[in-house]
Amino acid sequence: MKKEIQAEPRGKTPRNMSAAQHVMSPELLSASVITACHKLDNSEIAGYVTELKQQANSIHANDMSRPETMLIAQAHALDGLFAKLANRAFSVSSLDVMERYMRLALKAQNQTRTTLQTLAELKAPKQVAFVRQANIGNQVQVNNGTAPTRAREIRNEPNELLEVTYGERLDTRATCSAGGANPAMATLEQQHRPDQC
Repeated sequence: MKKEIQAEPRGKTPRNMSAAQHVMSPELLSASVITACHKLDNSEIAGYVTELKQQANSIHANDMSRPETMLIAQAHALDGLFAKLANRAFSVSSLDVMERYMRLALKAQNQTRTTLQTLAELKAPKQVAFVRQANIGNQVQVNNGTAPTRAREIRNEPNELLEVTYGERLDTRATCSAGGANPAMATLEQQHRPDQC
């Protein structure tokens, strides 16, 4: 007698799937990190998972009081960290150690600013406007509803010799009268000019 093994579809194995979903749930992963970080008893992890699920459900219901409280508490903690690191920086005598403490203090200060900025955006979200066409040039008028005007023809001017308007040519080889600075020095006559002219 031959025994056939059949695999059940995923929908029909709730026990295995629920175990995998439970292990991979964000609440359980966060609870395991919290218990390891605070050195808490692992037997209480179910209570932490339940509390994290309640907090997630309140966020889904648009109750933002917990994240707001968390952000303001983090901002206060970072501000305290900044003050402690700045005090340590000023209490040491070595310039290298002072620089390290000040770098850490300024990083804590920057994180405080970022946390408060996040809290401000959470309390008053930015308004999003979908602009159909932006008028960047301020003086530009766009008429989307009218037919475009016909472009006029551009008359091509023939190329002309460029000359200065008061009678002097731009050609430097042309003869001209003697300048006013040295009137005794006149231009050369034809017989005294070089052969290239």
